[in-house]
Amino acid sequence: MSKKKPIKAIVWDLDGTLIHFKINYLRARRTAIEILKKYGVPKRLLTVNISILENMKSAREFFRNEGLTEKKIDEIIKEVDSEISKIEYEAAQNAVMISGIDQVLEFARSKNLKQAIFTFNTKRNAETSLKKVKLVDYFDVIIGRDNTTNLKPHPDHLLQICKQLDAKTDEILVIGDNTRDIEAAINVDAYSIAIITKLSKVETLQKADKIIKENEIPQELIKEIEKLL
Repeated sequence: MSKKKPIKAIVWDLDGTLIHFKINYLRARRTAIEILKKYGVPKRLLTVNISILENMKSAREFFRNEGLTEKKIDEIIKEVDSEISKIEYEAAQNAVMISGIDQVLEFARSKNLKQAIFTFNTKRNAETSLKKVKLVDYFDVIIGRDNTTNLKPHPDHLLQICKQLDAKTDEILVIGDNTRDIEAAINVDAYSIAIITKLSKVETLQKADKIIKENEIPQELIKEIEKLL
């Protein structure tokens, strides 16, 4: 890793990094699509093969072209979000901790590192998951999709966290299993460690400062964090 500044904080992704969040993605996507179709979005613009966020993006564009006001568009998006949150909440209650991650969090705490979470989930659902796996007390800040205007990889998501942690962007380490996590770190000049899981696409994580396999948690991950102190 080329940067030399010691870190003051770790910003974690949630799903796939700290916990296994067993959501029924197909059910969630179908629910979102049904609501959007109800408001006139043509079936051809929507598919269960892409994320809800991408479907919502297509829907927004369609609504704008149809002349809907931003207020009305926001109301529809809120309705989708509300229904998806219910499905996520069910999953949050059944979250499972990724093996060994509690030892990494405990190590970070022992080194007086502040810890935060940035997630596409809502803050409430993130807290529910973390309480279920008894990890919630490790985190100073949790910023979900309902607490920020621009989600990762947009810089705002991390900048908001840095402000609350009173840390500069080059004093934080971002740990995640998705290309969005790593891009977010790069966008603010932070350190990054990618976790390779069964669901990760290795080729999208190559830009991370370091790559760790899930089965190398906790030992290797602790070792890499130690190098940045």
